[in-house]
Amino acid sequence: MIIAFEGIDGAGKSLASRLLCERLAARGLRAQLLTRDSVVFGDPFTDQRLQQLRTLIWPAEPEPEHDPLDAQFYLFLLAAWFSALRPYAADVLPERCDVAVMDRSYFRVMAKAHLRIGLDLPWLHALFADALQPDLVILLDIDPALAWQRRSDFRATEIGRWDGFAADPAQAFCGYQGSVRSVLTTIAAQQRWPVVLQTTALSPSQLGDAIEALALAALAK
Repeated sequence: MIIAFEGIDGAGKSLASRLLCERLAARGLRAQLLTRDSVVFGDPFTDQRLQQLRTLIWPAEPEPEHDPLDAQFYLFLLAAWFSALRPYAADVLPERCDVAVMDRSYFRVMAKAHLRIGLDLPWLHALFADALQPDLVILLDIDPALAWQRRSDFRATEIGRWDGFAADPAQAFCGYQGSVRSVLTTIAAQQRWPVVLQTTALSPSQLGDAIEALALAALAK
């Protein structure tokens, strides 16, 4: 089974993924956190290609405030990445785990492309038709203002600089991520994802309880 978390930047997807893996492992399940660095086929040619793709999408150097390459350049690179995860999940993961947990999927990519260059969501769904399709997607919904308070290291793309948000960082982040949040909640309603609302009152333990219950219900099916 593949479980993925979605949400705006700063929603707590990485924390939720780690918590869920720990909870499932405590129940005796082979749970693995599926990060971009953990995708290794064991074939030198394939793994070299994937490393090159990782470097293109997630370079080590800091992001500039502007990039002349358009959004479709990165969109197709990301479509290639998530498509590579499909054969990985089919051929490699079954030997390594019972449940793979992803702290991201391609839906936030779709939301940002929809906002940046106005691509229709049905077209974007078609672009990612060959991508790895999670068995369960959980949306971590959060007010962008709360997400901003939780972190201090947001990148230029996360603040919305590449999307025309030129206000002070906090205001730009909340405006941009509010738009992303709106698209993600629309997709969540269409796809019938379960939604966990992140608030200041929700402790990590309570978050763990909520996502564990959702995962166990999906596993029971």
